[in-house]
Parts: sequence; C-alpha cells; structure tokens
Amino acid sequence: MEHIEIKDSLSCPSPDVSAYLDGELSAQAELELEMHVAVCSACADELNLQKSFLNALGSTLDQEKGIELPSNFAKAVVTNAESRVSGLRHPHERRNAGFICTALILLSVIALGSNTDSAFAAVTAIADTFFVVAEWAWHFVYDIALGSTIVFRSLASAFLFDSAVAIGLLLALFVLSLYVSSRLLYGFRRT
Repeated sequence: MEHIEIKDSLSCPSPDVSAYLDGELSAQAELELEMHVAVCSACADELNLQKSFLNALGSTLDQEKGIELPSNFAKAVVTNAESRVSGLRHPHERRNAGFICTALILLSVIALGSNTDSAFAAVTAIADTFFVVAEWAWHFVYDIALGSTIVFRSLASAFLFDSAVAIGLLLALFVLSLYVSSRLLYGFRRT
C-alpha cells in the first residue's frame, strides 16, 4: 500500500531521474525514487535509458581526448561565422525587424498605461527641440545658398554673356559644385 502512494505522488516517468543520476536529490527523495522505480516499469525504463546515454556519452568523450585542436581554432570559428552571417542584408529581414520594433514600442506604450502622457511629454520635448534645430539648419543653408546665388548672379551678369569662355567656366563651376555637394551629402549619409 505504501508503494502505491509513492507511485501516485510521482509523475511517470519521473522528472527526478536525471537529478538522481547526477546525485542532486536528498537522501529521502532518493529513497522515494528508488522505491518508485522498483514498482514502476516506465520510470525503470527511463532510468536505464538515461544510464545508457550517459555511458555512451562518457565513452565517446574518453575516445575524443586524443584529438587536439589547433591553437587558432576559436579565431577560425569566429571568422568563419562572421563571414557567413547574412544579417539584415535581405529586405524582408529589415521589414520584419521594423515590425518587431514597432510591436515592442506599442507594447511598451500599452504597458505604460496612465503614465503614457508624462512619458511622451519628454519624448515630444526632445523631438520638438530636434525639429527646431533641423529647421534652423535648413534655413541657414537655404539663406547661404540664396545669398551666394544673388551675389554670383550680380557678378556674373556683367561678363557672362560677353564671351564663350566665361559661359564654359560657369558651366564647369556648376558641375563641380554639383559633384562636391553630392559627395558631401553622400558622406553625411554614411555617418
């Protein structure tokens, strides 16, 4: 009758079989598991299966002791792994990453609950400051471009249409300025 109570108190196969083999059970729990295994064929089979696995694993590891790894093995593995990483190179991966980030942002907004207004007040203040600075920078660049265009037009109007060399020089200067501005914009986008 005592065996039946022990069998009912443990689930079959018992999750304690691994702990029993590792010697992690208390003496009382170990005794209860041994009594259970004596009457439960499913747990006995599980115990024998895990013992067989551990024996096979132990013999395999003993055989592999003679294998020596090269000194730069870890470096070679890391280099190989890094060279095969596709990362975010595919557009669908970027879309999935964007979707996940959006979902996380929405979940964090929901998690904030009633504190959403105070949390977004700080974000809104930072965004407003950023947009004010960006607008100022845009107007600054626009004003410099407009002013230099007016000055250039005033200076060029006197001698521009008088010679073909002046027109060619003006076109070359224009193409050069387009090239420089495109390189500057490309450099800003990379950083």
